[in-house]
Amino acid sequence: MLRITDVLFECLFLELSTEPAFNRRSKNNTATIREQVELTIHSLGINVFKFKEPETSKGKWHWTSLMGPDELVLLEKFPIELFVPGQRGKDIQTLWHEFYFLYQTMRKSDLTDDDIIKFETSARQWVKNFCRPTIETKEGKILQVGLYHRDDVTPYMHVLACHIPKFIKYLKTKKLSLRWFSCSGVEKKNHNHVQLFYGGTTIGGGNSLKSVAYEICSYENRQLYYQINETPLSYSKKTINFKLK
Repeated sequence: MLRITDVLFECLFLELSTEPAFNRRSKNNTATIREQVELTIHSLGINVFKFKEPETSKGKWHWTSLMGPDELVLLEKFPIELFVPGQRGKDIQTLWHEFYFLYQTMRKSDLTDDDIIKFETSARQWVKNFCRPTIETKEGKILQVGLYHRDDVTPYMHVLACHIPKFIKYLKTKKLSLRWFSCSGVEKKNHNHVQLFYGGTTIGGGNSLKSVAYEICSYENRQLYYQINETPLSYSKKTINFKLK
């Protein structure tokens, strides 16, 4: 939940920060968008939230990192349509509410098989809606307005749609809920991959020209190729003795 909501917040707040009025007062001295967002979030009982100015002129805005309960409140109650006008604001608001519903659903302990199938279908559709592209005709008529980019999709969204339903089914047979599931193994695997490919952290994007997912898939594909073709991973040194005549 935390990983995905962080992405949703980042997509929205960085979009708002590109507006000229985000940190600039108008002629009638009304509050900036930044101040309005902070006041709105404070009205929800999250008083610790505050935007942090970029360290450089080309840097990005940052904001207070929130705990899980506060992120859920923001996810459920923050009025996005007040700050993003038109259909786009409604679509982002719907995206937030649908993820909140998915999160609350997967934590239930009394899900039926039909509920799990419906959850999987909804989760997959949610990811598709998150990164839906803009579709237009050759004449320039827009048939579908895009939302976010495919590059914004994270491994945690993949887990939500493709693996969580399987976890729920398995835990149901053990008469347990998803609350017993831990992401520590996922975090450890991510840590191992980062150490393998970069020898350190990828915070800030890292130095690689290719995505982490691409590097990991390339590496694992090579390992599969070696196994399928029984390619030896080591060789013994051979010495050839010969005499000159």
